[in-house]
Amino acid sequence: MFLKRVPVKRKGVSCYYYKVVESYRDELGKPKHRLISNLGVLTDAEADEVRLQLRLDKDAWLTQRRAVVINAAEADHMLNRPRRMSKKTETSNPKTERHGRQKQPIAQPWLDSALEFIRDNYRDPITRKQLAALSGVSIEHFSREFRRHTGKTFKAYLTELRIRAAQEELLSSKSGLVDIALNVGYKDGFYLSRKFKQVVGTAPMFYIKRPKKIASLTYNYSASLLALGVMPSIAVVSGWASNHFRNVEKEQPQQWFGNVPVRISDAISPYKPDLIFDYRISEEQTAALRAIAPLISLPFEQMDWDEQFRFIADVVGKGGEASECLNRLEGLIEQANRKLDQKMGTRGTAVVVELGMDKCYVFGERWGRGTHVLYDQLQFAPPQSLLQDGSCRVGYVEMSIESVPTYAADHLFFALPPCVDERAKVLAAMNTESWNRIEAVKNKQAYSIDGESFYGFDPASTQKQLLDIVTLLTRT
Repeated sequence: MFLKRVPVKRKGVSCYYYKVVESYRDELGKPKHRLISNLGVLTDAEADEVRLQLRLDKDAWLTQRRAVVINAAEADHMLNRPRRMSKKTETSNPKTERHGRQKQPIAQPWLDSALEFIRDNYRDPITRKQLAALSGVSIEHFSREFRRHTGKTFKAYLTELRIRAAQEELLSSKSGLVDIALNVGYKDGFYLSRKFKQVVGTAPMFYIKRPKKIASLTYNYSASLLALGVMPSIAVVSGWASNHFRNVEKEQPQQWFGNVPVRISDAISPYKPDLIFDYRISEEQTAALRAIAPLISLPFEQMDWDEQFRFIADVVGKGGEASECLNRLEGLIEQANRKLDQKMGTRGTAVVVELGMDKCYVFGERWGRGTHVLYDQLQFAPPQSLLQDGSCRVGYVEMSIESVPTYAADHLFFALPPCVDERAKVLAAMNTESWNRIEAVKNKQAYSIDGESFYGFDPASTQKQLLDIVTLLTRT
């Protein structure tokens, strides 16, 4: 936890705006800063004093700070609050207008921090008075700037955030209305039900049963929905899955993407989905998607693929279909293991590599590419080099083609690049002494796989990978 300063200009005078933040890493391992408290404009001496307090006793400083925020009257004296803007300052400025349209207002640093604070703490009691004090501005100025930037009052914004969280919990958990109310910041289920109907237009129990227009933003979740007989209206669908399910499409989707659009929230917003499925992603993208519709996001690196499949099925009311699908797959797995027992007995080690001239990828057990089939279902072990540094749990290791032998295993499954020119170069690199020295290559236990069908970890992809792997391992 440390003091961060942001340069700002107020009435033409440059100064520093201070806030206390702490460092953390998100689900993708990227370094992020989490807001702890906004302090506003401080003198150099005041900033030095805060730094010293943080260095000596962070917990004591936090306790003192929370007391300040809760007691707004006390906060008025302790925070450096700017004067209220005059009416002259608030009038429309021609420079902010263009072609008769008002330009989008730029949020001040304190407002960005206030919005982040609301998103992180909407489950707790929050008032305009507390946030204004925390931001170092008057209540009137806070309300005015908040509405100008968000298009909503503070109360409406907070209500919508809480109702969105209630929608997500209704769909993704078996919690009762009272528990959900407490989880999203309301004291009882009756009040939540009333606010829910005001915002959504229907009571919570009717909302669960109402048909929904679904947006699925990952290959795996789109294929999982299709395996359940659910047609996502807006979806990111791989070429392999689109071809595999072409005969089971019951209705025409609104929009399918072959790849994830760069600005995904802008791409799906015009189609007005009622529910969005995605991986657990960055806070910024999560906020953008939740502004469109309830978001069901899963930590795919922490859940087994079949757990994710069952979770999705429960959300869309297809739990029975999911059980039937997994039971059929379990029967195929048992047959596959009996066949391998007869052919090879002890499994040994196996590794999956995606080859390329610039970069190659060795995959662990939480990143698809057939690794869940090899390691979980067919009882192969990853190579020791993946286990030693924990890479097997991370997802994948990036390396040069010359480094692939470092992750040698008894059985090597490799996918060639789709680009014809690059594929030719990779094949030339594989026709070298260093490649031919790999033990699996020498023993004729290196197998070429289809990179597209081996990408996913949905039921259809898993079945395809299972059958292909067994065929490769048992061929004469």
